[in-house]
Amino acid sequence: MIRSAGAAAQIHYGAQEAGGLGRSCLMPEFVDDVHFLEDRYALVQRDIGGRSNLLPQTLLISTLLPRARLVLLNVSLGDQATVVKRHCGCPLEKLGLKTHLHTIRSFEKLTAGGVTFLDTDVIRVLEDVLPARFGGAPTDFQLVDESTGDGVPRVRLLVNPRLGPLDSDAVRQAFLEGIGEGSGVERVMMLTWRDAGLPIVEREAPKLTGGGKIQHVHFGRAKIDPPAER
Repeated sequence: MIRSAGAAAQIHYGAQEAGGLGRSCLMPEFVDDVHFLEDRYALVQRDIGGRSNLLPQTLLISTLLPRARLVLLNVSLGDQATVVKRHCGCPLEKLGLKTHLHTIRSFEKLTAGGVTFLDTDVIRVLEDVLPARFGGAPTDFQLVDESTGDGVPRVRLLVNPRLGPLDSDAVRQAFLEGIGEGSGVERVMMLTWRDAGLPIVEREAPKLTGGGKIQHVHFGRAKIDPPAER
């Protein structure tokens, strides 16, 4: 979408706990190919054949600079990636940054409405499945996880009104089918949402954070109407 608008995209990888961890390779082999900032951080990765509670390809980060905002020692930020060393010929390699990361994904989970899904499953549906079927961009769809005053979960699926008339039942069904793909576990969780009448599809622009970002899942509290006067 960015290229079709005549612009170019640069991918940067970072985390709130550490700051910037990688900068976009100018000769990428993958869309999210970044140079790991090995002058600032040390990186080890969970071995596929080893015994550990961590998932394969988990990234473990340690800080090297004394002025780091937090001192990290083999900390998992909930991310995994493919790590390679290669000669790309871009200026960042000439600076000594020869470690590349690509296919960076989070394996953390999102819990909404009392049901937990891998965030990669939810992101795939919001960014790929729904826009491909109903039009628009990934930022036109958002889950809002709220609870009422009595603690009852309420999950809304916001669909940007700019997409025009849409069948809300069809949008909800497409979302449920998307997150229910895969193993039997995902399907059981999808049926739990379906039987609870979740998510509730509403035509509303996705909510922004204080920094102007549109998150895939927005957490908040449902507005409760005041009791009627007698």
